[in-house]
Amino acid sequence: MNQALPTAQDFIEATQHVENGPLGLDHMAGLRGAAEPQTMNFTFEYQGFVFAVRADAKEQRTNMTFNANLGSLPFTAEDPVARANAMTVLSAASRALGGRVKMTRRQRIVLTEDIVIDEPLTPILLMSRAARLLLRAKPYLELLSDYIRPPKST
Repeated sequence: MNQALPTAQDFIEATQHVENGPLGLDHMAGLRGAAEPQTMNFTFEYQGFVFAVRADAKEQRTNMTFNANLGSLPFTAEDPVARANAMTVLSAASRALGGRVKMTRRQRIVLTEDIVIDEPLTPILLMSRAARLLLRAKPYLELLSDYIRPPKST
């Protein structure tokens, strides 16, 4: 009973009937090997945090940018303990993730990741890079959610 796993193309074909396929992957078939630059934008939610992704593809090169607004740092007057703990988590996350977690001047915590890969854009590449980022960030996202609230998605 050795059953073959579905391929990325099987996944795309299975979602053809969906008007807006999951994560916009219904557009992936047109991106592979395209001579002109192609762009795909989509969002997804993970543990209450909304991630925005932009993937640009041209021939054998893929550029991906992941961005997430993780919330606002509490003011000292609101909750000095939560602010101090969030700053500790933010510092550890920034060190562990190579400076990808930062605080803006307006006290918003953001996660960014820019990836350039010398491979064509495929659903497998896109999903594996998203999963890799989330696996590295997960412990810090869980800790941060104890001290800050993710912004409400609209």
